[in-house]
Amino acid sequence: MSGKRTEQHQCYMDFAPLILYFVVVIMRQAKCHSVCSSETVTEVKSLMSWLANKELYDCRLYTPTLSDYEQNCSKSILKCFEKEATVLIGENKKSSKLIRMLHQLAKQLQDKGLICPACEVYKEEQALIFLDTLLQTLQKMNAKNNCSF
Repeated sequence: MSGKRTEQHQCYMDFAPLILYFVVVIMRQAKCHSVCSSETVTEVKSLMSWLANKELYDCRLYTPTLSDYEQNCSKSILKCFEKEATVLIGENKKSSKLIRMLHQLAKQLQDKGLICPACEVYKEEQALIFLDTLLQTLQKMNAKNNCSF
């Protein structure tokens, strides 16, 4: 009977490093995956280069600033970017995963400020400036959450 218990104990010890590895991987994903997304950054860059090649496009979009994000209105800001990206992508009949990605990111954030401005309060900017500001905001989020890609 003692031999069986020792075998069982050894079996658990053999699997302990593997279990610990999975716990670390899951915790890492829980920490960064929810608010970080290299895929979202890539999608914004792709949309920027596609739009840069489009001639005479002059869409103007409400554009939150990076300092607005830093003032604890992260969820509201991402929702604004999502709404305006919907307009941009819809007007250009371009298919993009960006809207879904922004929606998922916004769902996982909370505004820390008591009053965050409505999207329509922000200055209207050209589409490329809008996308550049969105890109900077996403990069700031990634840096703040120590996500490395």
